[in-house]
Amino acid sequence: MSRDRSPLSVVIPWCDRPEIATTLRRNAPHFTATGADVVVVNCGGDPDRLTEALSGELFSGLRRLDLPAPAFNKGLALNLGVAAAHSERLFLLDADIVLGEDVLAAGLALLAKPCFVTIDRVVESRPGPPPERTSLREVGHILELVGPRNRRIRLETNRARFRDNSRSGPGLLLLAREDFLAVDGMNSDLEGWGWEDLDLLVRLQFALRLPRRSVGSVVHLSHGDEVRSFEGPTPGANEQRNYAMCLANYGFGHYRGTYEDDVAVWTGRIANSEKDEPA
Repeated sequence: MSRDRSPLSVVIPWCDRPEIATTLRRNAPHFTATGADVVVVNCGGDPDRLTEALSGELFSGLRRLDLPAPAFNKGLALNLGVAAAHSERLFLLDADIVLGEDVLAAGLALLAKPCFVTIDRVVESRPGPPPERTSLREVGHILELVGPRNRRIRLETNRARFRDNSRSGPGLLLLAREDFLAVDGMNSDLEGWGWEDLDLLVRLQFALRLPRRSVGSVVHLSHGDEVRSFEGPTPGANEQRNYAMCLANYGFGHYRGTYEDDVAVWTGRIANSEKDEPA
C-alpha cells in the first residue's frame, strides 16, 4: 500500500461504545480540514451496532475494520488500524474524545521534528464537583526509570490541574509511523484497561530517545467504570497487573510491542469496509 495518501491517519479502537457516533460527527470538521484518513477498528464489538453508528453522511476518508476477536484489546486494535492506515503520520484516538480547534494542526506542526505528541488537557463533558479549596494549582505524577549505563527517562503518567479541572492525556498520541514501527507498535499481550498507552511512551523514549511534546485540549465524553473493558475486580487492579508486566519486560531489556506478530496472525481475517476511498 502506498503511504502519504493523506496528511494524517486517525486510528480509533472501538467496542460497543455508543459515543462513536457523537465523536465522529463533532470531529468531522477537524478531520475534513486536515484531510485525515480515519480508521475505526471494531475489536470484539457488534458489527451491526457499528454500522448503525456510522450510517449517514459523515465525511470522506472514513473506513472501518472488523476484527472477530473474542474481547476488546486496545493494543491489537491499534496495531491493525495502523497497518491499514494511509499516512506516515498517526493519531491514536479514543472513541469518546471530542477534539479542540487547535489539536490536529498544532500536533502535525510539532511532528515536523523528531518527537511524539500527547494531548495537554482533557476536560470532562460532565465535570465532577470542584476540588475543595486548595492553594495547589497542579499535581503531576512522575515515574522515573533508570536503565543500563544510567540511561534515564522521566515519564509523566498524569497531571491534574485544579483551576480548569483538567488532566493530561498521555494516551492520545500523535507520532510518525516509522517510530511506531521501530518499537513494534502496541503490546497486545497487555489485556484489559490500563498502562498499554504509557507502555508505548516508555518504549519510544527508552528505545528511540524521542522527546515528548504536549499540545491542545479535548473533551472526554464522561462515563463510569462500568463501560470500561477490564480484567479483574477493578480497572485499577487491571492497570497494576499490566504495569507489572511492562516492568518485567523492561527488566529483560525488551522494548518491543507485538505489531509484526499481530499483522501476521490477523492478515486475511479482517473485514474491511470503506465508506469513501481517499483520492
